[in-house]
Amino acid sequence: MRIVLKLLVPVLALPVSGCLSAGFGGGTLSPPTEGVAALDGGLIGQDPVGRTLPDDARARALEAEFQALNFATAGQPVAWNADGYSGEVVPTQLYRVGSQDCRGYSHVFQGESPAVKAVGTACRTASGFWKPVV
Repeated sequence: MRIVLKLLVPVLALPVSGCLSAGFGGGTLSPPTEGVAALDGGLIGQDPVGRTLPDDARARALEAEFQALNFATAGQPVAWNADGYSGEVVPTQLYRVGSQDCRGYSHVFQGESPAVKAVGTACRTASGFWKPVV
């Protein structure tokens, strides 16, 4: 019986090991480029101050919006920082409008100027990506 257990444990661990190397074991997943692009600049891109952020900071902020909309529970902040700028994105509860899933969210960011808060809504498109609603 002990021999069977010694052989069985490594075999059962194989499927899980793929998840760990993909980042589910505490690592950071990088968002799919298509999903971030579908946000079309997100809230950070709609704000005049947000548009002046350096490219790396703007990219991190947009990735945080992607992560918050896709994976965060309502009220759970997703923080980011880059190049001396920082912020957090907080999504609201998911709700349905017709056949579309939508979610409100806020994005507070700061750097050289005082903190700025942008608030908006995004809905999931037929292709499965989030798109801000204007």
